[in-house]
Amino acid sequence: MEIRVEDLHYVYNQGTPLATRALEGVSFTLSSGKALGILGGTGSGKTTLIRHLNGLLFPTQGRVLIGGVETRAHGPQLARKVGVVFQRPERQLFEETVFKDISFVLRRFSRLSGEEILSRVDHACAQVGLVLRDIGDRSPHDLSDSEKRKVAIAAVLVNRPDVLVLDEPSAGLDPFAVAGLIRLLEEIKASGDKTIVVVAHDMEEFLPLVDQTLVLDRGHVAAFGTPSEVCAALRGDPETAALLPGLALVVDDLQSAGYDLNRSGYGARALADRIAVLAGLPESSK
Repeated sequence: MEIRVEDLHYVYNQGTPLATRALEGVSFTLSSGKALGILGGTGSGKTTLIRHLNGLLFPTQGRVLIGGVETRAHGPQLARKVGVVFQRPERQLFEETVFKDISFVLRRFSRLSGEEILSRVDHACAQVGLVLRDIGDRSPHDLSDSEKRKVAIAAVLVNRPDVLVLDEPSAGLDPFAVAGLIRLLEEIKASGDKTIVVVAHDMEEFLPLVDQTLVLDRGHVAAFGTPSEVCAALRGDPETAALLPGLALVVDDLQSAGYDLNRSGYGARALADRIAVLAGLPESSK
């Protein structure tokens, strides 16, 4: 499902002495089935932007369109079309058991049978590396931070959204869990019908996944394009270059020096293997 943001402005507490401009003139388009990485420093407007995607906020000025329809016109169904996993998963978990938390929307707002709901929840758990029969009856508040994040992701996946938005998805996860999450996102993207948005301070580990990168700086778009295009646009300014993933800058340097590197080179091991091939050396062991 396509995302189109047109001249988006947003002001918190508009018309009061506490009015704060959070976004100013943000515009970009993300085609259906593509993945976008959003990065920027604290206070850059990242969270404000993603809250516009599922209708938690509406523009002070400008438009946000999901599938060609303005967010205001979607109504309550927008929250099911655009699934958001926020930075603090514990705020999304409120039921007395994991099963009830993951199945909440299906139980309340779908006409699926109990058997179909159970099957969907079981599949969503498996997608994030959880076993429903082991965890379904536990209180979500007794889980580890990593388990809470996985449950929050499963609670979004179970609704089969057209757009999946993840805010700092690797926070609290160990390296093994992060690798599993990235594999899951790659599988979802490979299906071709899901649009993915990843928000992260450290985008490095998600670079092989994303097609486009949006850099926000104090509510403005500092750059938008492929990782290579964004590096070319921002690396000349030390302040904005500091927002870029180090690995993306290394790849950009190598490409500028004439090395033939495609997007897969943004993975550290893939980059090492590609350099080895170009240098006539054996690839690293898998």
